[in-house]
Amino acid sequence: MLRRLALLALVLLAPLALCPRPTRVVLGSFNIRMFPNPDTDLDQVVRAIVELDADAFAVQEIVDPLAFQTVLDQASASAGRHYQVALETALCPRRRGNIHVGVVYDRDKLALLESRLLGEFTCPKGQPSGMLALLRATDGRRLALASVHFTAGGARAQREERAAQWTWLAAALPDLHAELDAPVLVAGDFNSTGYLVEHDPERRFIDNLVARHDLQLPTASLACSMYWKPKTPHYEPSLLDHFLAPRELALGEPEALGMCAELACAPQKDRPAAWQNISDHCPIRIELRL
Repeated sequence: MLRRLALLALVLLAPLALCPRPTRVVLGSFNIRMFPNPDTDLDQVVRAIVELDADAFAVQEIVDPLAFQTVLDQASASAGRHYQVALETALCPRRRGNIHVGVVYDRDKLALLESRLLGEFTCPKGQPSGMLALLRATDGRRLALASVHFTAGGARAQREERAAQWTWLAAALPDLHAELDAPVLVAGDFNSTGYLVEHDPERRFIDNLVARHDLQLPTASLACSMYWKPKTPHYEPSLLDHFLAPRELALGEPEALGMCAELACAPQKDRPAAWQNISDHCPIRIELRL
């Protein structure tokens, strides 16, 4: 009897053994304000990247690629990783200076198959600054991580420009998925200045667009992802950084780290130390199960 039960158990469990286990990849995004600017504390940036502890993460506002790779090397030594970055010039809309967007990846966890500008070098109307990295996990599964940087500002013209960028991006994702034969997840600084205000037109536009294109915006649940300095004496929280992905992707709960976690996204009378020495943005992270 026991032998029959054991054989039955083997028959029932055999299909489960053949099912591939999900690949877990930790993804992040970090706008490191105009890196490095005169106030940047490189050691603190290293610690922020180590705390982020992502297998791949999008970056924005990288001015000096060599200095940034040095920081990544130091973070790799501290965290037992081997970080490398793929960068593209932030062209659209055209900006002064040589500012880059990019994707950092741990070579022990992910191989870079391809990296390129997101969109066209001619910057058609509505296209945001962005780049795309096609990555392959150690089990062969592939994913694409795009890093974007939308137009900043709260004026009407700037909000309209961002709306065009959201529209362009949402329309581009299905074709990218088909071309790359891989799920495409977008991370970065979307500059969604109105998103924390429940009935703000920008938030309504974003939420409607995400639903209409069968996408998900898990970062909608975050209390903030950065601090900004309005004309008042206080530093106010805002939610500018997001992950955008197809609805069918299995994503965990997003986290905002650094000063956003330490200060619980509460308004601050005094300037947070990290705001000056690292960035006005906080690192954000999420787990993807492929």
